[in-house]
Amino acid sequence: MYETYFNLTERPFASVPRADHYYPASVIDAARNTLTRCIDRGEGAALIVGPSGTGKSLLCQVLAEHFQKSFQVALLASTHLDTRRSLLQAILYELNRPWRGMDEGELRLSLVDYITLNDDCGGGILLLVDEAHRLSLRLLDEIRTLTNLTRAMQPAVRLVLAGNHVLEERFASPKLESFSQRISARCYLEAFQRDETQAYIWARIMVSGGRGNEIFPAEACRMVHKATGGVPRLINQVCDHVLLLAYGAGPGNTGCPRRIEPAHVEAAWADLQQLPTPWNAPATAPSGESVIEFGGLDDDPSEMPSIAGKISAAEQDDGSADAAEKTVPPIVPAEPPLDPETSRRLRHVHRLLGDVRTEFQLAAAGPETEPVVETPHPFEEPFDEEEVIAERYSANAPARTIAASSPAPLDPALAATVTPEPGPQTCVAMDDVPSSEPSEKPLSESIRLRLDRAHGTSEPPAQAAGIDAESLLADPPRSVVPPPRIEFGRLFAKLRQKL
Repeated sequence: MYETYFNLTERPFASVPRADHYYPASVIDAARNTLTRCIDRGEGAALIVGPSGTGKSLLCQVLAEHFQKSFQVALLASTHLDTRRSLLQAILYELNRPWRGMDEGELRLSLVDYITLNDDCGGGILLLVDEAHRLSLRLLDEIRTLTNLTRAMQPAVRLVLAGNHVLEERFASPKLESFSQRISARCYLEAFQRDETQAYIWARIMVSGGRGNEIFPAEACRMVHKATGGVPRLINQVCDHVLLLAYGAGPGNTGCPRRIEPAHVEAAWADLQQLPTPWNAPATAPSGESVIEFGGLDDDPSEMPSIAGKISAAEQDDGSADAAEKTVPPIVPAEPPLDPETSRRLRHVHRLLGDVRTEFQLAAAGPETEPVVETPHPFEEPFDEEEVIAERYSANAPARTIAASSPAPLDPALAATVTPEPGPQTCVAMDDVPSSEPSEKPLSESIRLRLDRAHGTSEPPAQAAGIDAESLLADPPRSVVPPPRIEFGRLFAKLRQKL
């Protein structure tokens, strides 16, 4: 559009990275030389780390064009990949290999077979991954496995990863320790300096058939660097928009229509960002007063005028004897009046801040130490009183006491009729469970009475079987283990059904 107006053969500032627009600035050209050496010698993987817009994608394109005759080049410009299968498909697609209708294992075998055995890939491949910081850890590990392939005693895959600072942080993960050991070069890109910005603008104008110092004078280049911070992508956007605005202005609005003025750069930046330009921001500090203020945000505002007055008086002291008599009136800034609702909210906020400050105020004396909670040893704790537990089946214990304090052993004749049922335990009614408190009758007598009723005989089953119950209770065998209470509950339930 504006090329004919400025006598240019092409658009000098493209919006996309182009290898023919490469400018050998000091930082990016040093990175290119390092990467070229690393790829030629097969030293290992390399990283390109830099902020957005500093030329990472452009450098990848320059490397791809430089090595296209030596290696099979696969440039992954888009890394929105979620699975290993999609990663392998993207690499095969860039190598012009079949990638449809295969699962992950088949894709991996096809890629390995092409890299290590195919005659078309005699020198190996150069894998350039742009925006590599978007890859997950498992995909980065999949790429690492490709660097293990060799051919003719040389690495079969030369790898370059480009991304922002997140990419370098990912390699700090212990999961990528093996991959981090394979990195032989780390190149860091940064923005242009002011003289590099001017040289870049003039070089682009000259390549496009114009004269850079006539179209973009030094004042306009300095203004471009101030607006963009030297970021190459922003320089391209601003300069292209400046040329477009100057072309739209026409010869009738400016005295020199084919010359870019600082005002054009200012208008272009404001038009692109829709914000006030940084160099037109109003000054907030007073120019006529030389006042230095010390303190933080938590200081009392009422004390600041007096401190400022003391410092101003000290600056005016010329060393004479009457310097102490000099007084400087305090500077009290004027505050706009506030409506009652705003004043009420401010008081509420100040009260809340005061409560928070009081609650979380640290102790002034002594350094801050992290509290240490020691867990006492469980066997070193002192006991208030000692509890003596008597053996339940001791021979010296009275028979009636044992029967009252613990469940009595089941009679052999009765145990023969009761078969424990497997399965989860069920709840038993409280009246079916023998109480732990002493009752009027021993538990053995109550069992004998219920068994007598069940069998319809006056002689207890234990005596009928030739077993002395009193001797059994007085000296029970050590091998007899009392059944759980749940069996008594089942037994009593059966007895109720028969009665």
